[in-house]
Amino acid sequence: MYLGDLLNFIVPVLLMLYAGYCWIRQGVHVRGKGWQSRQEMPKTFWFTIILYVVISIGAVVGNLFWMSRLK
Repeated sequence: MYLGDLLNFIVPVLLMLYAGYCWIRQGVHVRGKGWQSRQEMPKTFWFTIILYVVISIGAVVGNLFWMSRLK
């Protein structure tokens, strides 16, 4: 496995861990406003959590798909 292949798994895992951190802390970082709680910005919270999870799962599944097709 090459460094690029390894990074293709590390980055989505780190993104999923950050989504978990935001979920546990019940807040997200909003540009220009800093850390905002779920109660202060509920739509932004849910949008961010769902976006992070979808991107990270999609990246891992996509990487597994392309790695299996190349072998």
